[in-house]
Order: sequence, then C-alpha cells, then structure tokens
Amino acid sequence: MAGLTTTQTFSDGDTVTAAKLNNIVANCSIDANAVTTAKILNSNVTLAKMATASVDTGQLVADSVENSKLDDMAAKTVKANATNASANPTDVAVAANKLLVGTSNSINAVGFTTDLELDASDSAAADIRVAATLIGGKASVTADELDEILIKDATDGALKRATVKSAVQSQVASTVATGVCELATATKLIDPSSAVANDVVSASTGSSMLVKAWCNFTSNIAAKSTSPAAGQVTAVTSSAFNIAVGDHTLDGTTSTGGVQQTALGTYKVYFTTPMPNTNYIVIGNGWFAGEDEKAATVGTVTKNVAYVTITTAAEWTGYPNVGYFQLAVFGLGS
Repeated sequence: MAGLTTTQTFSDGDTVTAAKLNNIVANCSIDANAVTTAKILNSNVTLAKMATASVDTGQLVADSVENSKLDDMAAKTVKANATNASANPTDVAVAANKLLVGTSNSINAVGFTTDLELDASDSAAADIRVAATLIGGKASVTADELDEILIKDATDGALKRATVKSAVQSQVASTVATGVCELATATKLIDPSSAVANDVVSASTGSSMLVKAWCNFTSNIAAKSTSPAAGQVTAVTSSAFNIAVGDHTLDGTTSTGGVQQTALGTYKVYFTTPMPNTNYIVIGNGWFAGEDEKAATVGTVTKNVAYVTITTAAEWTGYPNVGYFQLAVFGLGS
C-alpha cells in the first residue's frame, strides 16, 4: 500500500479472515516522507501539537522575525551586551542627556551636560552643541605666557592651540592700531632712528631721562641781601610737580607749600613723594629779589631723599635771595 507499511501479507489461495484484516490496520505504519505539505490542512498544526524546543535557529527563515514579534522594552532603552564577556543582550537604559560609550570593560550611559548640551530637550533634538558652562562654568585664571587657548586658523579654518604670549605678540601695536608693545632700549631713546612704532619707554630705562620734581616759586623778600625774617613767605605757584603748591614761612607757622627759605639765599625743597635715593641732579634759574634784571642759578646742593637744600648763586660773592626761581630735579636711576 503506497505510503503505508503493514506486517500482514497475503499469498494466492490464502483465506481472508477478520483477524487478518484487523492486523492490516493494527500493524500499519506511515512510511517516511509519506506525509507531504499537501496532506496537511491549512491551520491544522497547532502549538499544542509542537514539542518543547522543537523550533531551533536553523528552522527560522532569515529576516523572518519582525520587531513587532520581539518582547516589549522599557522606555528609552536599547538592547546591548553591556558586560565584558559573551552574554545575552539586555535592555540598557539611556536617560536624557546621555550617550552610550564603550569603556575598557563595559558600555555605560555617560552624561555630557557639563560642557555640551542638546539643541532641544525632546525628540526635536538634532545636534550636540557647546554649553555656556564650557567657559562660564570654569574657574578664572591669571593667564601665564605658556597657557594655551584655541584659535581658528584663517588658512584652513581649523581650531588650533596657541600660547597666550604668541597670540598677544602676533598683534603688533602701531600708530593706527592697538596691540603688543616692546620695551625700548636706552640706545633707542637716545637715537630713535632704530626704534619701531610699538616701542615704549619702561620706567627703569626712561628713569634717567625723566624729571622727578619741578616747580616755580616766588618770594616777597625785599632785596637780594636782606636776611629773611621769621614770617618770610616763599610761595610755590600752581606750576609744580611732586612739590606741594602753597606758602611756606621761615618760622614754619605756614607750611602748606613745598619750598621753605631757611637762610639768606638758601631754600629747602620738599618732595611730595620721596626720591628712591639721592642719585639726582638739580638745575634751575631765576632772578634776584628786587632786581629782576639780575640772573641767579643753582649754587650748592645738599641731597636727601625727602628734600633737597639748594643755595642760589650769582656773579658776586654770597648767596642772593631770589624773587622768582624755577627748578627741576632729574633722577639718574631708580
């Protein structure tokens, strides 16, 4: 019988009995490959008829398991093996402002909100951009010349690093633009033909060329050889530097000014800011008291850091009183 095998056989002349017929059915088996797809009715193979673990990977058609057939996942999770070994995938949570990053032994959801941020907080987010805290959230520092900053290269448009010193020095000051300046040497100050537009004078280099004090002062004493009285007034006019403007008397009862006559033709000049040392010179000129056609100059000089005492000199012997005098003090160093 096609597709069936039975243990009951018949020969010519055999008697057909009920027992033999029953044996044909009772001992019948279905041949291998006898049940074809055409023999199975549609929807006739149910889950109850399938053995446990009877469907293996080999029985699945490639690309046949759709996403809708997979188990539900928690919100904002991805399937991944986040361990450091072979394992089944798990649902790895990715919260707001997190990125999955592979480390040496895991996959972690790492935040980026300190210096970076999304351009939107919801599903409209498309880009990661620099956050305001990238600069505003950092501690301030006094820039050292070797500290580095990022600068866009005008040649290729790329960000490149440069030291603070090189960035500043690349902008040279001129007569029409601000920028870095250079300290001029003493040689350049004496002969400026070798100087450039951004040369400036330093305090130490220019010290010997700068006036440290100057003033104009007058006296109401009657004559060049009159001994000054107790109330003799010496007045510093408004044209002054580092010497106080105002009146000063011989006896000190009025001492708002910076010049005091102490004796015949002798004057004590007080500095508002003391000199750093006594490396200075005093020059000056004026005219005699009562004789404005007679010139007087600086005679002797006694130096101190807080004041200088000068005498006036003339063609004749002695120290004449002056009715008007102007003097300047030049420092020779710091």
